[in-house]
Amino acid sequence: MIILGIETTCDETGLALIEFKNSRFRILNHKLRSQNNIHSVYGGIVPILAAREHKKNLPILYQQLIREINFSEEKIDFLAFSNGPGLPPSLISGKEFVIDLANKLNVNIIPINHLIAHFYSVLINKNKLNIWQKIKTISLPAIGLLISGGHTLLVYFESLDKIKKIGETIDDAIGESLDKSARILGLEYPGGPKLEKLAKKGRPIFNLPYPLMATKNFNFSFSGLKTAFWELVEEIKRYKKLDEVTKADLAASYQKTAFEILLIKTKMADEKYKPKSLIISGGVAANYYLRKMFIKYFGKNKIIFPVKSLATDNGIKIAFSGYFFKDESILPANLEVHPNLKI
Repeated sequence: MIILGIETTCDETGLALIEFKNSRFRILNHKLRSQNNIHSVYGGIVPILAAREHKKNLPILYQQLIREINFSEEKIDFLAFSNGPGLPPSLISGKEFVIDLANKLNVNIIPINHLIAHFYSVLINKNKLNIWQKIKTISLPAIGLLISGGHTLLVYFESLDKIKKIGETIDDAIGESLDKSARILGLEYPGGPKLEKLAKKGRPIFNLPYPLMATKNFNFSFSGLKTAFWELVEEIKRYKKLDEVTKADLAASYQKTAFEILLIKTKMADEKYKPKSLIISGGVAANYYLRKMFIKYFGKNKIIFPVKSLATDNGIKIAFSGYFFKDESILPANLEVHPNLKI
């Protein structure tokens, strides 16, 4: 069975071909096109520009995908498409391409929940082409923490197909929060990776608040933290020069506080549900400092991260997730997008 995965939920255009056989799989080829250079001048993602780029990039990347490996597109059995949550214009651009291609190839479409695909990405051992590998097994039940630019979510996995949301952010997502704090320090978009790089040079010497820590639920809040950080930076500007050393200390302080908020809430969930495994996925899961912090507390045998290159949005995890939901495939005419799709 061969599944083509297509990802257009935000500003990454991703496609991947994966072949499955007897609980094993291999990545035949994949393509990913970033739009960072387009959106960086605006300090954030402009939805209509993201949609325009998806519409332009999808046919180009698809042709590159199949031509590079001399692949006959008639061999494709299903199209797996991330139909939400995401930016409406981006999802619609992807939907139009997927429907046209499905009709051309006379195949069904597997709608994939982008959030679940993030979690399923930890079941991939290697992001290498043409290497047959087994689908990784994990001990269940498990707690899942999804941390990305658009999402901060805690879920409980009774099994891989029985998932219950137990907590989420009530305002900003952790990735969005990191981007905004980076912008406060004058770093260009996307700020998260740049903040991480700067934080490595600094010391976490500034005290910042820990919102919602007094509550017994598993929800997160980062808006107040961001505001407190902005006020701190403005105060420093009034009394001393905001030099590179101070910026690095501020970056380290913000990153440490934000990640400790994640850790504290995850500890609470771990104590209540007593899972056998802890899955941490999403773009922020690629952060080295966060990985080190969580491994130090939970131990490397309990915690499961995705391969770093698969932590962010891509077509591989969409095609891979399609294998688990192939029985839910639909006709092209029935495909709908859901910008606010939940677990």
